[in-house]
Amino acid sequence: MAATALFLTFSSGCAMASVFMLVSSVARDRVSFFQFYTVSNITAGIAALLLFARWNLVPSIAWGPVLLTTGAIGLVNVMSQGALVCSLKWGHNGLSVAIRNSSAMLTMLWGVVFLHEKISIINFTGVLTVIAALAVIAISGKKKNVASNLKKWIPAVICSLLLSGIYQILFSCTALLPENVHKGGVLIPCLMTFCGLGNFLAALAEHKFAPRQEKFFHFDKKIWQVMLCWIAMALIQYFMLVRALASMQKAGMAALAWPMLVGINVTSFTLFCRLKWKEKYPLQT
Repeated sequence: MAATALFLTFSSGCAMASVFMLVSSVARDRVSFFQFYTVSNITAGIAALLLFARWNLVPSIAWGPVLLTTGAIGLVNVMSQGALVCSLKWGHNGLSVAIRNSSAMLTMLWGVVFLHEKISIINFTGVLTVIAALAVIAISGKKKNVASNLKKWIPAVICSLLLSGIYQILFSCTALLPENVHKGGVLIPCLMTFCGLGNFLAALAEHKFAPRQEKFFHFDKKIWQVMLCWIAMALIQYFMLVRALASMQKAGMAALAWPMLVGINVTSFTLFCRLKWKEKYPLQT
């Protein structure tokens, strides 16, 4: 049980990194990520409904807890993305990302306090080492001032940290939903659809107050190609992530799930950036 849970978690972390790798390929273009995520998430939600839903089990599903949980995840997700964008805009990018990634510690604390899980000193030290290494990499990546506007940056980065932690905790709660929800295959379609709807509202606000492109929801051929690949990888990521969290929950290691996922995800992505974009980091990292 434990070995399977750890394997699924490791695989999910790699899948998450692959999704960020795809997005990074269009990061240098003038693209609204809220618009990008709106189209990609809603399309992926429809695809997930066709691929994963077992229609014979749908009538027996208690939709209240499903819609409440996935709706909350979608709302918190877009708020978290907005806070991250603001923290990157107003302050040190590397430090903003490092602080946000430390939200995995909040998830671990939640597992220990509310799920009464026990974590060995070795495992806890290992996770702290991974997060500390990520912080060193992020802080050392750029040599500019910590923030150009501390009064704006500090609240933004704190919100980014807290919202990221809440998102992870809510996502972990999907493992506690009734078994027929998972067997019915409706969880992933609901998650992706609500994330898409949340991004659509954010895209409307962004286009009105801080437009990044003249045409609304207009992408060139390259972006559409990346989006199709993103949809495929996101479906794989969510499929594995839901099972990884459920397996870690059953193995009594839910508190370690997100710290591991974050560590594997960002470490893999950092290695990709070094190889693909030739980004330099200090040797001690």
